[in-house]
Amino acid sequence: MQLNITTDYAIRIILYLSTKQKKITSKELSENLCIPQHYILKITKKLENAQLIHTYNGKNGGFSIAKDKSEISLLDIIGTMEPTTKINRCLEPDKYCSQRATDYCPVRKTYCFLQRMMEERLSSITVKEILDQ
Repeated sequence: MQLNITTDYAIRIILYLSTKQKKITSKELSENLCIPQHYILKITKKLENAQLIHTYNGKNGGFSIAKDKSEISLLDIIGTMEPTTKINRCLEPDKYCSQRATDYCPVRKTYCFLQRMMEERLSSITVKEILDQ
């Protein structure tokens, strides 16, 4: 699995906003994080919809973090930005399998285990933990 560049940017935006206790403009985010400003606006819309950040419109607009950094996990951010976090197609809700073997496939059982471990670990890593390193 490889994260989209927008997910990496979203993580960086959340980390940056978490270090500031004030409203930050898209220009400041763009300049300090080396992220194109048009990406900032696209990403922050998704982060706002997930209630991870607050958005302020208008001349003095900008963004601020909506939750304490100890309450935001990597899984929260990744799950907001990625179309799926499943490591294989058979783990999606429809359990699609070209072999029609989802109920007894030993490989799927291994994927389920790996998926569970990955999600548990990502949900245990908070923004605070990353910033405290």
